Amino acid sequence: MKRNKQSQQNPITGKGWQAFSEVCFDLSALDVGPHAKALMREMNSAIKSGLPITVIILAATIADVVLNEGQLDREQGDNALGMDWLTASERRQLDWLRGLRNRVVHYEGVIAGMGATAYDKEYLRKDADKALLAISPLLAGLEQF
Repeated sequence: MKRNKQSQQNPITGKGWQAFSEVCFDLSALDVGPHAKALMREMNSAIKSGLPITVIILAATIADVVLNEGQLDREQGDNALGMDWLTASERRQLDWLRGLRNRVVHYEGVIAGMGATAYDKEYLRKDADKALLAISPLLAGLEQF
């Protein structure tokens, strides 16, 4: 019985992957909770397996979790986790990422990259790398030295 492989077995690579790898080389160095760390471990598997849609969804989810974990800390009286260290451009990239994730997950019509052509697959891979680039500055601000 021949099995269909789910992934392309072609890892996601590019500038985003490089930035994410530098920040997430050692997850214990990031000041994030266990929920975010579990998602980042899954992200590493998705990157290695070449699953661009999964990378996009996880990237946006990691950003949401990190920011919401900071909200919980604020409610408990700790220092609030904001995005003070991010530039306006980096914040716009996070907004783009959230919008892309929503278009992928909440179908409202065909979007670029979701077809079955080689062009679509490459388009999604580029968006996945861009998603990694979008969350890297947020995660870099959480490094503990």
